[in-house]
Amino acid sequence: MKLSKATYSGPDSDGELSFEIEALIENSTESIVELVKTSLILVNSEGVSVAGSNDDEEDVFIDSNDTASVDIRSGWVKSCGFSDGLENMKAIVDVQLYRREFHNLGDFPLPKDHKTATHVKKGVDIAGLIKIIGATCIRDKADDDGDIQVGMNIGIRNISDVYFERVTAKFSIFDQEGAEIDRSEDYNCLAPHTGHTLEPSMHGLKAGRLRNCTGKLTINVYQPVGFHSETVVVTKGDSD
Repeated sequence: MKLSKATYSGPDSDGELSFEIEALIENSTESIVELVKTSLILVNSEGVSVAGSNDDEEDVFIDSNDTASVDIRSGWVKSCGFSDGLENMKAIVDVQLYRREFHNLGDFPLPKDHKTATHVKKGVDIAGLIKIIGATCIRDKADDDGDIQVGMNIGIRNISDVYFERVTAKFSIFDQEGAEIDRSEDYNCLAPHTGHTLEPSMHGLKAGRLRNCTGKLTINVYQPVGFHSETVVVTKGDSD
C-alpha cells in the first residue's frame, strides 16, 4: 500500500482542519477483494494521538495482483491538538482486505397472512467454517393504516477459530411478474464459536401488493485475506 496523497487544509474560522488522504491498495493475494476497512490515527510531532477514525468500510473490486485507490476518511479535526505545529503531523493508516463468499439460499413463497410462516430449509456449510441453518419468514398483521411488515430470521453459526468481519443477509421481494418490490439487509460480525441471527425486514407494504409474491434470500460472508499499514507526514495542500 502507498499513501498517494496526504494533505490538510485550514485551519478555518472555527479552528478546524480538513484532510485529503488517499491510499493506493495492492491486492497481492490470490482472492478477489470486495471489501476494505480502513482506520486512521493522526499524531503530532511528538507521536501523540490527536484524532482519527476507524472501522470505515468501502465496497471495492480489486482483482488479484491489481490495485485500487481508496479515500481514507478523517472528518474535521481541531487544530489546537497540534499546538506544537502542523509541520510534522503524521497519518498512520491501517487497511484490512476481505474476500466475499456469496450464497443464494433460493426463492420461497411469502406467508399468505400473519397466521402462517414460510421456511427456507436449505442449509449452507461454508468451507467447514460457517453454518447457515435455514431461515423463517413471518408476516405481521396489518396495522390501522393497512401497512404490513415482512421479516426474516436467519440463523448463522461460526464453528471455526476465524473472526469474520461481516456477514450480510439480503432479503428481496418480487411480484408475480418478477419485478422487485422492495429489499432489505442486515449484517453483523461473527466471532469464533458463536451464533447469531440476522433479521432483515421491510415495512409499509400493502396486502394487495404482496399477493402472489416470492422472496429471495442471499448471504455474503466477508473473510480477511490481508492487511496493509503505512505512516506518512501530512503536508499542507496546494489550494492553501
